[in-house]
Amino acid sequence: MSALTGAGTIARLIVRRDRLILPVWGLAAAVFPMSIAGSTAALYPTAESLRSVARGAMDNPTQLATRGPVFDASVGGLTAWTVGSSGAMLLGLVSMLLVIRHTRVEEESGRRELLGAGVVGRHAPLAAALGVVLAADLLIALLMSAALMSGGLPATGSIALGLSLAAAGWTFAAVGAVVAQVTESAVAARGLGLAVFVVCFLVRAVGDAGGAHGLSWLSPLGWTLHLRPFAGERWWVLAPLLALVALLATAAHLLSARRDLAAGLLPPRLGPATAGPGLRSPLALAWRLHRGQLVAWSAGFAVGGLALGGAVSGGLEGQIDAPQIMDMIAKVGGEHAGPADFFLNYLLSMLAWIVAAYGIVSALRLRSEESAGRADLVLVTPVSRARWALSHLVIAAAGPAVVLAALGAATGLGYGLSAGDLGRLPQVLGAALAYLPAVWAMTGIAAALAGLLPRLASASWGVWTAFILLDVFGTLGQVDETLLTIIPFVHVPWVVLGQTSTAPLAVLTAVAAALTALGIVGLRRRDLT
Repeated sequence: MSALTGAGTIARLIVRRDRLILPVWGLAAAVFPMSIAGSTAALYPTAESLRSVARGAMDNPTQLATRGPVFDASVGGLTAWTVGSSGAMLLGLVSMLLVIRHTRVEEESGRRELLGAGVVGRHAPLAAALGVVLAADLLIALLMSAALMSGGLPATGSIALGLSLAAAGWTFAAVGAVVAQVTESAVAARGLGLAVFVVCFLVRAVGDAGGAHGLSWLSPLGWTLHLRPFAGERWWVLAPLLALVALLATAAHLLSARRDLAAGLLPPRLGPATAGPGLRSPLALAWRLHRGQLVAWSAGFAVGGLALGGAVSGGLEGQIDAPQIMDMIAKVGGEHAGPADFFLNYLLSMLAWIVAAYGIVSALRLRSEESAGRADLVLVTPVSRARWALSHLVIAAAGPAVVLAALGAATGLGYGLSAGDLGRLPQVLGAALAYLPAVWAMTGIAAALAGLLPRLASASWGVWTAFILLDVFGTLGQVDETLLTIIPFVHVPWVVLGQTSTAPLAVLTAVAAALTALGIVGLRRRDLT
């Protein structure tokens, strides 16, 4: 029996289990660029209007950080600029989470052990998970290319755009395969994978916004943009991307062979036989389980915030004078709003989406503890279900506050040091913390699903992705503003620009509390699995 025996059968099982997720996600991802191309052609019908948009984007560090540079002022070029970064992020994150779901989660739940009782090679589950996700990304790329070509865009650029996004999916699918070998729990694997993703995003964003384009080439997310669809395609960029995917996949298989089933490459340290006074409560145990992840996220966002704060201040000096940009800034922040303040708050809003992912990961720890059977060990003691759940949810609520505080303080510090004005630090810190109720709302959705509908707990990621897509379409004016009100983040005031409304934050906090309460009630009334 070879190490890959049974991979085909497991792949069919994965497709069977994801028969709803994959088609819905694939079709949405494939149609997304076609919709952007149609709206771009309608909004900017002349060559001069396209050039004006391209010039405005290149003058705006906000756009450079979030979407990268514009390589060609055409419908295709602007479509690639609009969807290149966000599409790569979404496809990469979904691919990474899918691989972790079908590898580490399977081992943690014990289903991998059941598969191993059959005729299954050691590497078959990992190869099957990677194979399905990589094939799904390729199929999405083909559908996306066909949709763009049907809209009248050049075939070469359409294929290049599809492959650039697929390459991002492949890269982070391989990252997911590696982190699934390193850690022993699915939560830790997701946290580590998201940390890698954040570092890649920040490196590219700082490189493009700060004019240090060499830095952008250090991130695979920068490589996908530099394939340059519709702008003299650089096909050779696919070579290092594919080499990185092959390297990571090989590393994942080698690491898989060096560990025991259900164990991680970094095994947990043995603790004392008797818990110390600080571990004799459910809350203390939850803190012990979450603290490593919290420290890593806080440190990562602090470093990234420091770099972004410096880039905002140094990268905007004398660069913003485009009327369109100034009108947009005045519309959001008033006549006295400055480009640096606008850019700073915009970046904080983008990063708050990622902090929301951390909140979801923390809340879903409830489900992973339950499915792994560790919750039973706590609940056989005189600890109620509500108390056990609250211990994790308190950490899930406090953790994002710490991460946002680290982000805001570091960003304010970097901005103040570069601008020579540290007096703005409290305001930047407040702007970051203003997103906390929105993050709590996303955390509450995960808690409610884990308590009421445990089998659909992973749908929290679908809600998170759907909100991001809705926000992107809303920015482009393709979604009715009434529908956008369901997104928690659109209600957060831009504190750096002087907005101080607290009523929406109170409402978001109440919604988050209600969702969390629903989750706890559901957990108390149903059977634990």
